[in-house]
Amino acid sequence: VIPPPVIHIESYSDDSISFSLKMTTNIKVSGYVVNIYWTFDTHRQEKRTLIIEGEKSIQKVANLTAHTPYEISAWAKTELGDSPLSFVHVVTSGTRPASPSLKAKAINQTAVECSWTGPRNVVYGIFYATSFLELYRSPHNTTTTSHNITVIVQRDEQYLFLV
Repeated sequence: VIPPPVIHIESYSDDSISFSLKMTTNIKVSGYVVNIYWTFDTHRQEKRTLIIEGEKSIQKVANLTAHTPYEISAWAKTELGDSPLSFVHVVTSGTRPASPSLKAKAINQTAVECSWTGPRNVVYGIFYATSFLELYRSPHNTTTTSHNITVIVQRDEQYLFLV
């Protein structure tokens, strides 16, 4: 039986998490697949996937959000096949940034100007869709460090926006 890998949180800050991966077996490990999940505004679950080569690993994941719960899952790729999943949860330190205040204004039938308030020197994600279900499952999205962006949409549709 292949055991799941051990995920150990080494440290965390307001914008990063460092963790180690190891196996408690003599089975040869060729690498790991790690998924990091978090929820954006209770509407959208985000995921970042890391493919890690080698047997032992310490990883640092940066560009995270302060005071946000993250779930890290991992499995090992071994000479006998993939291991079961292992999970760990961690909340980054610091104070979570205030939600931006979004204004969306139609410029014409296919362009919407989105603008918002919020801190400088951060990356904003703009998500939009024609229904709440689409906004949750598979929204259109883009990112920017600005406080405004023009989004091209389909004509004769109503859209929901999140930033």
